[in-house]
Amino acid sequence: MLGTFTFVLHTHLPYVLGHGKWPHGSDWLCEAVAECYIPILKELDRLAEARVPARISMDFTPVLLEQLADERFPDVFIDYCNERIDLAEQDYEHFFQTKELELRPLALMWHTFYSECKRSFEHTFKRNIVAAFRKHVEAGTLDAMTSGATHGYFPLLLHDEHIRAQIKIGIDTHERHFGIKPTGIWLPECGYRPRYNWHPPVGPADVQKVYRERAGVEEILAECGLEYFVVEGTLTKGGIPMTAHYQIFESYLDELHSSNEWVKMQMQFEEHGDRSLADIYGVKSTMRGLPGKTPVVFSRDRRTSEQVWSGRIGYPGDPAYLEFHKKHHNSGLRYWRVTGQKTGLGEKKIYDEAAATSKTLQHAEHFVALVKETLREHKSKTGRNGIVCSPFDTELFGHWWFEGPQFLGKVFERLHADRDVALTNCAHYLADHQPRQTIALPEGSWGDGGGHYVWMNRDVAWTWDDIYPLEERFRKLVQKIDPENANTFLRNVMTQAARELLLVESSDWQFIITTKGAIDYSTKRFDEHAANLRLLLELADRLLEGGEPDAEDEQLLAQINTANPLFGELKIEYWL
Repeated sequence: MLGTFTFVLHTHLPYVLGHGKWPHGSDWLCEAVAECYIPILKELDRLAEARVPARISMDFTPVLLEQLADERFPDVFIDYCNERIDLAEQDYEHFFQTKELELRPLALMWHTFYSECKRSFEHTFKRNIVAAFRKHVEAGTLDAMTSGATHGYFPLLLHDEHIRAQIKIGIDTHERHFGIKPTGIWLPECGYRPRYNWHPPVGPADVQKVYRERAGVEEILAECGLEYFVVEGTLTKGGIPMTAHYQIFESYLDELHSSNEWVKMQMQFEEHGDRSLADIYGVKSTMRGLPGKTPVVFSRDRRTSEQVWSGRIGYPGDPAYLEFHKKHHNSGLRYWRVTGQKTGLGEKKIYDEAAATSKTLQHAEHFVALVKETLREHKSKTGRNGIVCSPFDTELFGHWWFEGPQFLGKVFERLHADRDVALTNCAHYLADHQPRQTIALPEGSWGDGGGHYVWMNRDVAWTWDDIYPLEERFRKLVQKIDPENANTFLRNVMTQAARELLLVESSDWQFIITTKGAIDYSTKRFDEHAANLRLLLELADRLLEGGEPDAEDEQLLAQINTANPLFGELKIEYWL
């Protein structure tokens, strides 16, 4: 036996249900369900029937769970499938008219794909994707992890109370949907910050004065009863890759007359080459941390991960696989294969489904061999069995890489038949193994450059100029309220304000703007939630001063709640 292996899939989408349809509204959510979640569920079901224990860790962000469980979603998804079925039928007829007969079988392929997707959703999964995953949680194969409520980026939030609220709401939401408390958490964007004196890098002058010793993220996790999390391997090694982004970031902070001590703090850490990514470690950034169990960290193994996520050197870039970027101008459906790394979109060749399927087996065998080689090297150096942890965004499997779910299934089958590597998940592994060493981690993420650049740069600093005063104002208002004795309307106002604050804190808005995605959509959504929050905080201020709500106030609250009704059991006490 060489050791063990686990996939960790990060399953997340921002709150889009009820906020537009295409291309960045509900279609975004439906696309993920059709191309990723349902194919992965079908693989897990197939393997369960074949008695192949496909152990896997997956986190489900609370904001995603709330959308999948929303009573509006099933009809939205059925409509989405029907639209795609109609588009495939139209393409089938179009290809006859244009004499592109070689594309007609692929139009039928898409017709079958979405028809089966619809059938599975309605009949196999009973219109409830969350319950379908819960079945595998109850069977013990799926280790379901939680995350921050709306994927707020922990290292940059203003107070520990905001991190704690994101986590506690995440735990509550997870328990409500899966019936058990989670033991692990996916830190949004793998963003981690140790204990030290911190203050916001941007924001108004009065907020800049918020300067105090902040708890390490691991301390808050321990306080909330969470046992493990996952980080980028460079953090485990103790180093931060210093790219041009850091020079840009430091100079930008200087321009804003803001201290960059927290960036320099990262640079004080030295890289520890003797730390193996195939070991687990306890994490503690101070000897004054909370007593009790120290959270454990699993490290992303770059070697195996790169083979899967990289379109340049990894499997998804193979010429046989479905080309993501080229879509038919009539339907948006895809009919071509990658063909070659440097092949222009106009020169892509027609997709061959059978050839692509055969490639998934070949790549699964190569992947398992790479896992074994990595574990063998670890054992040779340390004399111990290790664990290879390969984390990915779930959307990679099926959406970005259409054949990805098939690849997952074949890897599970190969590992099941292999005597050298045991397939596990994080929770099972931690039940049988304890860390041999407790370490301190530097600050960082799995974002570009290894730090905070993606979420704090010239293009998105304005969002934090809004977020920090709103976080501060909300926190002070909560402290003025006695939650048990507050009248119902005031409590409802603050509860909805909490929802809007959580949505404002979503890291997705900065990510999309920085990566030049749906900039207008993200900006609009951020501004909407910030505006809602300001209106609700103004109303709460007036109520606390003795004002009485009128019909217009009640209408405002009802309107905002109808648009954003997530986290029905949210408690404002989490910010106290």
